[in-house]
Amino acid sequence: MNLTLEHRWEHALIAAIVDASSQKCPNCCLGRTAIQKLLYFMNVLGVPMRYSFDIHHYGPFCPTVMHDVEWLAADGVIEDRATESRYSNYKPGQGWDELSALYRQQLSQHRQKIDNVCNALSDLSSDTLELIATLDFSFRWVRARGGNGPWREDAVTKFKAIKKQKFSDDRIDTWYDVLVDAGLIEK
Repeated sequence: MNLTLEHRWEHALIAAIVDASSQKCPNCCLGRTAIQKLLYFMNVLGVPMRYSFDIHHYGPFCPTVMHDVEWLAADGVIEDRATESRYSNYKPGQGWDELSALYRQQLSQHRQKIDNVCNALSDLSSDTLELIATLDFSFRWVRARGGNGPWREDAVTKFKAIKKQKFSDDRIDTWYDVLVDAGLIEK
C-alpha cells in the first residue's frame, strides 16, 4: 500500500496509540474519547506534539485530533471497525506499517511513554478516562495559578465546577489517589 495523503509526526503518534492499545487489549474498543485522553496524557508526560488541549464536555479535548483521526482513516493507516455508527473502534490499518517506517526514529524515542500510557489506560472505560483526564487537567489548572499546595481540595473543587455531579465523591477521591500514586499529580 502507498500512503496517498501527506502525514506528520502527530499522525504517526495517533496511529502508534491505536497500534499499542490494540496490542494491549485486542478486544477493547478504542474510540474517539479514548484517543483524546491517551494523547492528553502523553502530552502531560512530555511527548512532543502540536496539539493543545482545553476542557470540553468529555474532559481535555483538541478538535485537531478528531480531524487527524479522520485523515488517518481516509488513508487506511487506521480503521474504524465499529459495528454501530454512533461509536468508534479504531484498529491499525494497512497503511500503519508504512507510516511507522517513515517515523521510526521519533516513535522509537517515545516508545516507552507510548507503551506505558497505553498499557495503563487503554482498557479503561471512556467515562473513567474522562474522569481521570479532567482530574489531571483540574490539578494542572489550579497549580498554574500559583501557590505551594496542598492542591487536592482546590483541584477537586475545579473538577466539580467542570463536571458538576457526574461522578461520585468516592470515585473522584479514589482516582485522585491513583493519579497521586502514579506521580502524575500532587496532593
